[in-house]
Amino acid sequence: MSVLKILRGFFLPMIFIGSQASAAEFTINVGSPISIAKMLSGETGKRLDIALEFQQINAIESHGLAVILPSSTADMKDELFYATKMQEMGYATVVVNGAAPRFKMKFTRSYTSAMIVHDLAKTLNFVNEEFGKPKKVVVLASSTGSLAILASQMEPVITAMPILKSITHAFMLNAACPTRMVPKLSQTARIFTVNGLQDDSTPAFVCSEMKQVNEMPNVQLLTYQGAHHFESPIYEVVGRVDGAHILPTCTINYDKETKLYVEKRDGKGRASEKGQGFHGMQKWVYKYCLKRGNLQGYNKESASKLWIDVDRLTK
Repeated sequence: MSVLKILRGFFLPMIFIGSQASAAEFTINVGSPISIAKMLSGETGKRLDIALEFQQINAIESHGLAVILPSSTADMKDELFYATKMQEMGYATVVVNGAAPRFKMKFTRSYTSAMIVHDLAKTLNFVNEEFGKPKKVVVLASSTGSLAILASQMEPVITAMPILKSITHAFMLNAACPTRMVPKLSQTARIFTVNGLQDDSTPAFVCSEMKQVNEMPNVQLLTYQGAHHFESPIYEVVGRVDGAHILPTCTINYDKETKLYVEKRDGKGRASEKGQGFHGMQKWVYKYCLKRGNLQGYNKESASKLWIDVDRLTK
């Protein structure tokens, strides 16, 4: 790889520390599709630049790359922590800062799981062009980002964006699982849902429901003692917080055209991207599904078990 190729495109100097560590920040230009279905139809929305924050670049081809995606907000403290854990395992890491340029409010069309999928594909294309093919690709994301991970592995998405087939392992942290997913999943990646057993924001039962309803042989459910964000020391104190959530009240689903629809768990209503349009569906979700208040906080023992499992399962 030429020096000119390494230098092209980033605005912070690359730092070398010994022979195995390097860091750099690059920008890439991406679209902003509001839904998977619209993305697949060619509607990629407003274009903008996002930052990719790399560490241990020299490990990409020798050990592998861990891609850390945003969750449902622009706060990246958790994601930076996830990156340090993957670096300790020897991986090159890239934190995809796709939320900050877009995010306005949680669970709105300002920042959607489809945008995260789009950013993931663009990031992997960039990595392959600039640094060569990674030995393996491990993707991690929490909450809305976890839904994006699963959506990225639907066969219609893989067909449109073949680079997503290079993902070998995926960890859906605080997994926001859809209940029904009509499009089949690609079987290339091993996918792991991760939930705390006391999590009442992204509950473990939702992922169990998903496994029961759909044929997903490459998806494995991982559960641990603890609440929402049990895996992150950023939330040191365990307690009730004023967090927004929808999964305890409503199910998220993908129809055969990859369009989203949402149903109340009590069976008393539904809305769909196909019927009301994406914006109309989201307004319905805010009115009938959105609730506030959940248990959140770090569980040191469970977090340690999780990261040991991540290391073991990606060998």
